[in-house]
Parts: sequence; C-alpha cells; structure tokens
Amino acid sequence: MKKTFTLQSFRNILDCRLNVTKTLAMIAFLLYLTPAFPHTHSLQLVREEGKTIVERIQVPPKFKRIKIKPKSFAEYLRTYPLKESGSPIHLFNGNEKSNQDTHACIFDMPIENDLQKHSQSIVRLYAEYLYTSGQEEKISFHLTNGEICKWTDWLSDCIRKRNLRTEVARDLKKWTKYEKSVSKSEKDQFFRAYLKNVFAHTSPLSMMEYESEPIEQNKVQIGDILFDLSKPTFICMVVDICRNTETGEKAYLLAQSNSSATDFYVIKNPKRVNDPWYHEEDFRMPAETPEYIFPKDSWRRLQYGKYYSKNS
Repeated sequence: MKKTFTLQSFRNILDCRLNVTKTLAMIAFLLYLTPAFPHTHSLQLVREEGKTIVERIQVPPKFKRIKIKPKSFAEYLRTYPLKESGSPIHLFNGNEKSNQDTHACIFDMPIENDLQKHSQSIVRLYAEYLYTSGQEEKISFHLTNGEICKWTDWLSDCIRKRNLRTEVARDLKKWTKYEKSVSKSEKDQFFRAYLKNVFAHTSPLSMMEYESEPIEQNKVQIGDILFDLSKPTFICMVVDICRNTETGEKAYLLAQSNSSATDFYVIKNPKRVNDPWYHEEDFRMPAETPEYIFPKDSWRRLQYGKYYSKNS
C-alpha cells in the first residue's frame, strides 16, 4: 500500500526534530553549569571533626601542606581555633549573615565591635600574633592620614595617664591601690583599646597605600592577600598552602570577613565540589570566589609580613 506524505506528516517530523534539539540544548546547558572539575565530586575534604584548619580541612589527593617555620605567622593561622562544624556566620550584632553557603569553616575570633570589618580582621590577626608571640615592638599600623600608630607608644601613654590619675587621687586624699608594673589583665585591656582605635582609623585603602605591595602569583605565601582597589570591600587572605608532590602545583585556602563586621571564615571554591582549596589553575585571572571576582594583578603582600620568615 502506497503511503501518502501529507503536510501534517511533515509538521510531525519538524516537531520531533525540534523536541530533540531542545533536549540536546538542555543537556548542553546542564553540562555547562556542572563544575569544571568533576573529579572533586567524590572528594570530601572538609571534615566535621577538627579544631584547626589542619585538622578540619584535608589536602587534595597527591598534595601535601608546605613546610612552615615554628612560631611563624603561618603556624599561628594553621593552629588558630575554629568554631564547631556547621556553625553559621554571625554579624557583629549577633544576627546571622544572609548568605550561609560561602564558608567551609569559621575562625573562633569574637567580633569586638562593628569596626572589625574586612581589612580590620586581617590587622587584628597580625597584631594578636605579634602580641602573643613576644614581638610587641613590631605592632605598628598606618592610619588613613598616613600617621603611624605604634602599640608600644600607646601603652606608654596609657601607663602615663594612669599614673597621673593616681597621683591626682592621692593629692585629693583619696586612697587608690596602685601598682608600678602593669598587670596582664590591665595590659590586655589597653591592647583592646589600641585595636579599637586602629580599626576606627584604618581602612582597606590605607592598607593598600601604606601597608602592602603587589606581588606575582608564583611568590604568594601564607599571609598574603587578594585585594582589588576598584572594590576595596572585598579582601581575601591566604591562610594555608599545599603543594602537589608530583607536579609542584600549589593550592591555597582563602579566608575573609565582610564590609559589615562578621566572623572571619575560610571560603569555599565555587569551581570545585567539596574542595575549598584554590588551585593555581583557578587563578588564571579573573579569580572567582563565592562573592567576588578578582581581576588580574590582585595579589599583594602586607608590609607586616617583612617581620616574618618566609614559609614557602
């Protein structure tokens, strides 16, 4: 029996081909949305256990953490206490940050006040490292007006004012207990006041202008930062580095705070599943982080780093 090719048959064939085309287009779109590194799907490098980033975040296969010097700033970051796994990011006022999908873990560093923002969190880490490691004479920061605020000068001024108040009280026949040496708790209180003053009078721009210099990616070490002058509200700091034992490729853990004072936290890598490490190939600029894309030449080294031994 001879089949008749009608207009309706032609339309059916066209509809069929259009459906196939749409299906293929959808498959292609879904593949495009899939991370570029599918081998990381089976990885789970962030553990629930562990009180530091070394214990909490494992390195990728064939990678090993770089050697660092004992008592260095790099060791300070690697051993810094973390909040419990699953903890949310908080703002300075106690509220939770709106986006909770960007962090791998959170540093257990209480937010002192609403001044402890992006660059100030990094300043605090450097300052507290020097303070607790017996290097107080090196604690010094440029303010936005270019003046230098030294911790030792601040401490001397605090002691002088305290002594003056004590002498005035004595002249007024008011007995005041007075110790010539500063107690640890009193000194810690002075240090908190010093940091608050530094937070209030420094900014990402002063950090860029007075406290940092550009570096090449192959020179990056723990403590260096990603900083975009055109958008200074986003700053990331390298808190750990590992290296591929076969190829020599490096990978970095990045941490940040926000323009609204928040916890300081290790960020995820949006290009990799269950792997927060940023591999060198991820830094073929622009470098994409969960909340910002950094342009070329964004790597900088903080001048505080000149006091520390190299760790890579």
